[in-house]
Amino acid sequence: MSQNRPENKGRSASGSENRPKSKQENGPENNEPENTVAQKIEQLVEGPLTHLGLQLLDVDYRQEGGWVVRLVIDQPQGVTLEDCQAASRLAETLLDEADPVPHEFRLEVTSPGLFRPLTRPRHFQQSVGRTIRLTLGEGIFPERKQRLVRGALEQAGEETLLLVLEDGQRLEIPYGGARKARLDPDLTKDFKSSGK
Repeated sequence: MSQNRPENKGRSASGSENRPKSKQENGPENNEPENTVAQKIEQLVEGPLTHLGLQLLDVDYRQEGGWVVRLVIDQPQGVTLEDCQAASRLAETLLDEADPVPHEFRLEVTSPGLFRPLTRPRHFQQSVGRTIRLTLGEGIFPERKQRLVRGALEQAGEETLLLVLEDGQRLEIPYGGARKARLDPDLTKDFKSSGK
């Protein structure tokens, strides 16, 4: 689910900020790399979101017609529309006060979905205990013909993760050797459990 930035005075119907460009926006900081702006946003909103019981999984700052700031949030019991709305209100206040974004932008808050990709070490660390699947990178366990593996994520450290496969085999994999990793819940099992 996704929650767009609510319309507010001084914003267009799309939710984008309509404030005039300041001297700061016309200066060098207006050309800050997108990942630098995303890091500033992450530092700004991650702590306050934890006070709402929410995990900040990712910050995406990019051009999609206009500039978009997209926050991906999660929590163990799943994310509701009300969670997205609360996170959006909080992030809007923080971004308005600190003004880390050098462009007019639209704020979106979204949940990651059941099969969310795992692309950073912290994504794995937040997913310990869950079932994931990934493709082994070149040179990682070269003796294995089956490169796509699935299992329970038992540990996620600073440099490696520990995956317990369905046959009980344990693989310690460096993050750089985990390709196309994502959550992989057993929907059939969950559906049968809910039908009891």
